[in-house]
Amino acid sequence: MKSVISLLPPASLSGFSYCLRKALRGSVILLFTACTHHNAVIEGTLPDDQFDKEVVYWVPFTGATSETVDSTHIRKNTFRLVVSDHNRDKMGIIRVKLPFRRALQDILVFAEEGTVQVKLDSISSASGTPLNDVLQNWKERKLLYDKEMYALRRNLRAANENDKTGIQEEIENVSDVYHDEIYQIIVENKNNEVGKFIFSLHKSKFTPEQISEIE
Repeated sequence: MKSVISLLPPASLSGFSYCLRKALRGSVILLFTACTHHNAVIEGTLPDDQFDKEVVYWVPFTGATSETVDSTHIRKNTFRLVVSDHNRDKMGIIRVKLPFRRALQDILVFAEEGTVQVKLDSISSASGTPLNDVLQNWKERKLLYDKEMYALRRNLRAANENDKTGIQEEIENVSDVYHDEIYQIIVENKNNEVGKFIFSLHKSKFTPEQISEIE
């Protein structure tokens, strides 16, 4: 059986080749466009299978409504959530339903291009994209600071009058060191949304000169 091309008259071959080249060019453009549409993806793991078939939510940090919340189901201790386009480049919280939040800690996740690896557990974590790595660094430093301050304040309450001055000085020193470290994180990220978010939480602890440098 003759091919379709062989059945065309010679005069039609040049026109057919032109149409074929044009169609191929269109396909390449469509393929390139599809490939350059990068998603914000959140992939997560959980400690065991007791949460299978439950729902994981990505909730906007501000202005959350039923229309702006993204969600997916847990399957075999894992989940994969593609953030909606209208939530791209926004801060959000990965969380589960209220009865499970004692076991699975909420975790801040910035919906940026790429794949964020989330571990949901009693202490949750998120990493894998530039700004989420910054968030995780800040969170780990804050957890350490909170732990140190809790212990020092407990000691201060139990101390006698002779020891209180020394403990109070240590509290102030730990606080100064922490806020200097956070200030550096913010300065390095003052032009992105994560830096602005961290700054909003700590602004009251900075001097007017430091605030001016950031703003």
